[in-house]
Amino acid sequence: MVAHLIEWPPVVPERYQLIYLSRLATEASPSCVAEIVRSARQRNQALGIGSVLVFNGGHFCQYLEGEAAAVLDLAGRIRADRRHADFTLLHQGVLSGPPLFGGCSLVYALCYDDSLDRLGQARGPQAVALLADLLPTLDREP
Repeated sequence: MVAHLIEWPPVVPERYQLIYLSRLATEASPSCVAEIVRSARQRNQALGIGSVLVFNGGHFCQYLEGEAAAVLDLAGRIRADRRHADFTLLHQGVLSGPPLFGGCSLVYALCYDDSLDRLGQARGPQAVALLADLLPTLDREP
């Protein structure tokens, strides 16, 4: 009889968080945002990524959390997406604790003021905290 070895301590995928800002590329139409939201919800759910996407008509702010490799791969694909320009990383790092925004595959929110400009001045965990404070004031859908 062959004994099966169980690794101890168990390997648990590291939870990771990342937040960025980008601008809607000049050659992209704002109507493409609906397709971004639809496809992101499907892809994020399949990858186990939770996300918040805020759009103000010209700029995006997105928070991603999930397994580190999946989050970093997704951020790389977003950075290369021709619908995004001026990709600016505000924070990335290990997430300790529960999911920050409920672990939903994608919460989409609209911003009608200069809040994303203020958020763009923050770096590190402060950027995540500012987004968490801003989210209840936004026009959002689940």
